[in-house]
Amino acid sequence: MRIASNLFALQSEDGRPEARRSIDACVAEIRDAGFQGVEGAEPEVLAAARAYGLMCCGTYVGAPLHLPWAESGLEIVALDAARRLADAGGGYLAVNGDPKGGWAERQVKSDDDLKRQGENLSRLAERLAGQPVDVVLHNHADRSDLHLGDLRSVTDFASDAVGVCLDTGWALASGDDPVARARALGSRVRAVHLRNGRGALPTEWLGEGDIDLAAFVGVLRAGGYDGWLTTELWHRADVTRTRSLLACHQASIAFLQRAWFVPAEQGAETERRSDR
Repeated sequence: MRIASNLFALQSEDGRPEARRSIDACVAEIRDAGFQGVEGAEPEVLAAARAYGLMCCGTYVGAPLHLPWAESGLEIVALDAARRLADAGGGYLAVNGDPKGGWAERQVKSDDDLKRQGENLSRLAERLAGQPVDVVLHNHADRSDLHLGDLRSVTDFASDAVGVCLDTGWALASGDDPVARARALGSRVRAVHLRNGRGALPTEWLGEGDIDLAAFVGVLRAGGYDGWLTTELWHRADVTRTRSLLACHQASIAFLQRAWFVPAEQGAETERRSDR
């Protein structure tokens, strides 16, 4: 079990001084929090990870996967990122299926769109066969129909070589139950982004919110999951914060360690006692 953070959590922190938003400063804080890895295969991120003794857990790219391969940009964006990731020791290539119609006016993708999306992901995985890189679709929709459609592009239309990076925060925001979804997807879950919340509003750390993340981790563990646990806290302006992001990261790491190694029922009782 290995725990990482992405840079978004730090660079999006409301009120964070500009001097602490640089890649070097953020990666240093990720190291100081006790993480083992950082998400990102951009050259500057990889250089900072090496400097601070962190592994590259994976990387994230976005592309209009519902378009034909030649129009999707995958040939350049995803393959370049995957090669850097492979050179750094592998991990997951999380590909976000950008919305049809754009982010401001998201449209429902038709079955033809979803089929093309799955085929593009399969083609990408085929191009990377033999590399230590898992191609996974990242869910990033806050509506149930869009969320479930993107997942179906993998389960119904992609080859077994394609997995899912299940983002608990966006799944919850769409109205889904991340625990039940992880159970339903089974071995298709090959990467995760972990955030808790009250509906669409994030909470400051993983142990508080509508998602039973101890149960979520238990589902992963029971299914033989051996990938990274990548956190993505979001301390935006409307989030109630009682402690620093560093402290919330440290508490979230400890929470995940207990959830992984302690039975879910016992872990939940431990959390209740620790919050008293």
